[in-house]
Amino acid sequence: MEQIVEQYGEYLYHLNYLYMKDFQLAEEVTQDVLMKYLLHKDDFRNDASLKTYLTRIAINCCHDELRKQKRKSFISKLLPLGRTEPSVEQTYISTEDYSTLKQIVFALPLHYREVIILFYYEEFDVSEIASLLNVSQNTVRTRIRRARELLKTNQELEAIFYEGI
Repeated sequence: MEQIVEQYGEYLYHLNYLYMKDFQLAEEVTQDVLMKYLLHKDDFRNDASLKTYLTRIAINCCHDELRKQKRKSFISKLLPLGRTEPSVEQTYISTEDYSTLKQIVFALPLHYREVIILFYYEEFDVSEIASLLNVSQNTVRTRIRRARELLKTNQELEAIFYEGI
């Protein structure tokens, strides 16, 4: 077993890291792979090389771990720990951010503002907006793109975005 760890341990760790993108999880998965091999080494039929066999185990373990992480993430969203209500401070900040965003959108020229409101807030698709405004779909797409560019260059929006990170 020591020879297998020496020969394939680092390879498995790097492979697992490519999947997990987390050093500790990659280390845990590597240990799981080696443990599974140790427990089931009699199942190895020598159809392929040992490296291929260990790689397959590693990939399966990574997929299992990623599924666990996804499940944990989903459950934590369903059952949030701690406070479920936002604090007064968070409510104030989001109200201020919304107010600033609204002011900036309302400051856009009318033809840009209306496509932004219809597309993002009312969730119409491009063809519906085109028929509502009696313009072509390409015109709607162009207006959305130009409005986004105007919004991207706005310093206040940039500050809100980076504060939220």
